Amino acid sequence: MRKRVPLNAIRAFEAVARHQSVAKAADELCVTPTAVSHQIRLLEDFLQVDLFTRKNSRIYMTPESGTILERISTALDLIEDSVISLQNVQDEKDRRLAVGASSSVASHFLMPRIGAFLNDVPDIDLSLHTYLTLREAETQQIDITICNWDSKRDWKKEPLVEEEIIPVCTPELAQTYGNDPSRILSEAPLIHSDRIGFDGTLPDWSKYMAKYGISRADLLHGPRFNQAGSATEAARSGVGVLLGRSLLVQSCIEKGDLVPVAESYPERSVYYMLTPWESERGPLLQRFKDWLLKNVEGNGFVHAA
Repeated sequence: MRKRVPLNAIRAFEAVARHQSVAKAADELCVTPTAVSHQIRLLEDFLQVDLFTRKNSRIYMTPESGTILERISTALDLIEDSVISLQNVQDEKDRRLAVGASSSVASHFLMPRIGAFLNDVPDIDLSLHTYLTLREAETQQIDITICNWDSKRDWKKEPLVEEEIIPVCTPELAQTYGNDPSRILSEAPLIHSDRIGFDGTLPDWSKYMAKYGISRADLLHGPRFNQAGSATEAARSGVGVLLGRSLLVQSCIEKGDLVPVAESYPERSVYYMLTPWESERGPLLQRFKDWLLKNVEGNGFVHAA
């Protein structure tokens, strides 16, 4: 059976050969000179070769050891580089935070604000995962999910924000109808969004108009979109009036691209921060949750208690 190469002894040999001194090698390796000498003898016994000669209290390499020094130094450097590379990979994993949100929430709520977060917390590498279906959202390997449904995952659920549903349109379109809510709701083109939430609770125009006693013969007429984000962009383009979701339209309202034109629907949808009960990303996760809460408090949103 082949004997295993004594790696500690090789490290000691390389250090002594490089410094031409047992004492200096011992300082570098953080051991005693006696321990270094022992490792050198161990390697000489293993190789059955004299690696050093001693003369006048000084140590010299033998011709045999001189032929292998460069290759040993290169090999040790390669091992060190590989270990450092592995450490860097782990450090990158420790900095990464995976965030899940619907494509609409990601585009219209997170993206307009995420730059400020990354500037404030540059040591976090954010990985944003979007989903279009409930199945996608419930099966993603994620650190935190922003959701507005009753998840089947056994995860910690913390309230984030209550989403309002409010009619919005461009200031120019509102001006066309004299900024009169009754005229806007009765006469302006309506934008329809077929995505009414994973739990089906978000109101459509039929529910909204019935709630406020507004009658329109063309209630179902108008462009339809299967994504709330696309419907929001249509409203920004002046296509018509949209039952906007506050989480998606607030940044547009802040910029003046859209204006509320009537009362919000009285029922609200609660968004939650969904996280595993135990997470390796604990400190990073808490910093992101604190940032989320800060962005819904005092910024036109209704914080969910």
